[in-house]
Amino acid sequence: MNNNSNYKKPDDSALVNGRIVRLGTVMIAIAVILFCFSYTKVETLALRIVLYMLAVALACIGAFFIVMVVVGSRLENSGNNFFLYDKKKKQNMPVESLTVDEIRDRLQFFMSAFKYRGKIYVGDLFSDRIPCPECIKTLFCYELLCQITEIGRDEAERFLSFGLECADVFTKYLAKSEDYELALKIRIFIIEQMDGKQRSQEFLDYLTERKAHFEEKMLGFTVKNIEKFT
Repeated sequence: MNNNSNYKKPDDSALVNGRIVRLGTVMIAIAVILFCFSYTKVETLALRIVLYMLAVALACIGAFFIVMVVVGSRLENSGNNFFLYDKKKKQNMPVESLTVDEIRDRLQFFMSAFKYRGKIYVGDLFSDRIPCPECIKTLFCYELLCQITEIGRDEAERFLSFGLECADVFTKYLAKSEDYELALKIRIFIIEQMDGKQRSQEFLDYLTERKAHFEEKMLGFTVKNIEKFT
């Protein structure tokens, strides 16, 4: 299972933002020095123009870095909820209006960033460094299982091929929604597939029969933990 992603804890994020602001400030300072140097010391017109352009570029990049940190900090503190925020109305909608279709749409949009050649690799999605609330990974479990039912047997076989590390991940996160039986069944299917038994069709049938359960658990878990997605 792959583990390339980029989660940072809040303290690390603040540290990085501080470094970016300092870098932007240094770039602007260098731009001012270049401008003054070219204006007072450089007599060649062509060289002076080059230095002017370089100074302007550095100043623009530095200002961009600072502005992005400021805007990002405001967004982080705005209280916008991942599942409730309505971009058109620019506010959070009531949790009572949340549907499983809306949850799945937003999950799929987020998860699309982890696709390689149209496929999601479990190790990437569940890495400890992924930039999202920890509880959202429980929803990833259910969404992946729903996607298997919609794609078909090949996807079921690919999932089972991820092995016991995948089973461990699903056991960990499904436990947060107290779905212990589902986690155990996934582990059994993976072990039997590893032993040479062809269980992909049975696994697909098992998931298909329980898709409504997955969606019900997704909605209930999201509503119960809605404050954690802000």
